[in-house]
Amino acid sequence: MTHKGIYIYGIVKNDCVTAIKSALSESGVYTIEYEDIAAVVSDTKLEKIEYMNREELARLLIDHQQKIEKLMSLGCSNIIPMQLGTIVSSGNDVMKILENGKKIFSDTFNKINGVEEIDIAAVWSNFGEFIKKVSENPQIIKMKAAIADKGSCNEADSISIGKLIKEKIDQKNSKVNLDVHNSLMPFCIASKKHETMNDEMPVNYAFLVKKENHYLFINTIDELDSIYVNKLNFKIVGPLPCYSFYTAECKAIRKADIDKAKSVLGIDLSSQEYDLKKAYRLKASLTHPDKQSNNVDDEGSSFTAANNAYKVLLDYGSIIKQASSIELKDPFYLVKIKN
Repeated sequence: MTHKGIYIYGIVKNDCVTAIKSALSESGVYTIEYEDIAAVVSDTKLEKIEYMNREELARLLIDHQQKIEKLMSLGCSNIIPMQLGTIVSSGNDVMKILENGKKIFSDTFNKINGVEEIDIAAVWSNFGEFIKKVSENPQIIKMKAAIADKGSCNEADSISIGKLIKEKIDQKNSKVNLDVHNSLMPFCIASKKHETMNDEMPVNYAFLVKKENHYLFINTIDELDSIYVNKLNFKIVGPLPCYSFYTAECKAIRKADIDKAKSVLGIDLSSQEYDLKKAYRLKASLTHPDKQSNNVDDEGSSFTAANNAYKVLLDYGSIIKQASSIELKDPFYLVKIKN
């Protein structure tokens, strides 16, 4: 494999590095350590996931999750997953991410200590039977009868019936969703609703469960399964790393980007009196599309350029605060926790 960069799977504490090294070394996974934390990485020939097709992305996702969950099974119960497709040029870049994000990683380790993610989905056991019962709703029967009395059913009538059936499906799914959520939340500290694939799936949640409540949580799902017997099929995935609540992401900003942004907004970051918001508002007011007949300028005088420059310098300010005690080296990395 031609080495083009380093792929980052996640961040762990150094106390489980030994287990990782011995168990995953054959698969090309290794660690880069900084103080009491480490990045779990592998060499890669990938450059950017934006260039990958759907099949390649699916394979990458499976590999990404398998590696992270393998770490968890090896005893790294506290792992901060990195955003899918995080690739940097070198080990030096990984060190910059660890250095810049040290505080945010430490704070996150404290938050995920003693918790785990468990994902719950439920689908109707017999969706055809479910639709049949929904169609027996008095409102729907009344509407159908009124249409029948006319002697014909036009396109507008069909749409009206379809909308009413959809409304009743949504109401029943919402009721089930709320019932499941409220039954499980006493054992959790947070939840996140995921998008459902279709009307057949009324429930699709990620729960941040206290480990001490794991069995109570699972027992409650068993109770829900008994209540909805022959109606709903439940699927439990986990325990998992806290993908849905604490995934790390990093953004590289280069000195050239900062210099260009300073030029666009006309500010001097070394001045104690510079006001980023004021500089942006002034530039934006001068380049707004309503005031410009031609709002495209490669030299950076467009409204879009002003907006992009503001975002770059805003991120750079966050990097300065995040890594105030270390020397920043180009490129600069802004570390965030997505939740």
